[in-house]
Amino acid sequence: MQAVLEPLGQELVLAHSGAEALKHLLQGDFALIVMDVQMPGLDGLETAALIRSRERTRHIPIIFVTALSREAAHVMKGYRQGAVDYLLKPVDPEILRSKVQVFVDLFQRGRALERQAAELAERRRHEAELTRAAELEQQLVAIVGHDIRNPLSAILATAKTQLGAAPLAPAQQKAFERVERCGERIEQIVALLLDFTRARIGGGLPVVRSEGDLRELVQRVMDEFHASHPARALVAELPAAPLRGAWDFDRLAQVLANLVDNALKYSPADGAVRVRLEPGVGGTALLEVHNGGDPIAPALLPQLFEPFRLGEQTEATVKKSLGLGLYIAKEIVRAHAGSLQVRSSAQEGTTFRVCLPCAELPASEASPCAGTGSADPGLPLSA
Repeated sequence: MQAVLEPLGQELVLAHSGAEALKHLLQGDFALIVMDVQMPGLDGLETAALIRSRERTRHIPIIFVTALSREAAHVMKGYRQGAVDYLLKPVDPEILRSKVQVFVDLFQRGRALERQAAELAERRRHEAELTRAAELEQQLVAIVGHDIRNPLSAILATAKTQLGAAPLAPAQQKAFERVERCGERIEQIVALLLDFTRARIGGGLPVVRSEGDLRELVQRVMDEFHASHPARALVAELPAAPLRGAWDFDRLAQVLANLVDNALKYSPADGAVRVRLEPGVGGTALLEVHNGGDPIAPALLPQLFEPFRLGEQTEATVKKSLGLGLYIAKEIVRAHAGSLQVRSSAQEGTTFRVCLPCAELPASEASPCAGTGSADPGLPLSA
């Protein structure tokens, strides 16, 4: 029997008695039992009755092999004890292998269905957890958007009113200016958290497009940084002609401001920050922000655009960032069907490169900015 079934490539467990067979059945799972009716001690029919009486083993199919006659009463007794087939010796090897293979296949399919059912149950459990998490995030948006922003707006309005009123004593002036600065900082944090939550819940940040000149936007943002950082070298390389397109200009100003602000923080005080805007191929606009500071650590590059990731902290940056700016910048660029990349090395410094299609693309159309970076360490890294 063993020699006949070995070509099937399945694990075969031999038992020389009914008691030994029952012992094996308690120790493992079996696809099929091929059993002789005539065995020492418990015969095949008695063994089958015990197998059927146990919950663990009652569903295992049994093929009886016997040298006895095929009398109807004898065969029916075997079937009543749980036999699925009844073979008379001498058994044809091909027939036995074919019958066994059928039950092995059924067992394997049953196991596959069990795995699929378990995976489906796990997936549903995970989806339920995600739904609960999304509901909590929505509650957070409501809390941050209303319960924090409203009183914060009142505090800022009071501070601004006092600063714009009659001359204050120096100590009062300093106190209200501090309230104003801290309030504006909290407003920025609240805005980042709201953007982060919207991006995670809605699968991306919404953008409101309008026609305009990207060159004007870059110049305006750079003028603001010149005013706030008069001692820093800020260089803008802009095209001679307008670079027009359909974008959400407020959101793109947010992207550029984040990149320039990071460049200022992570570069030496006497180093220049360069911003270059130029038309790209395929109806795109290319925007680069470069600084000559220390390079980004290669180990950090793959996670740089993930939320709550911070670069190496300096005196200028420590405890002043949530690590959401680049993540939100990436989401804004992605909402425009664009790409945001970075390359960083000790020789060349660090450059962030934004590619933006100038026109809104149909959902089915591939972006001309796709696939414009590589993942080599220290070289362009697509986000």
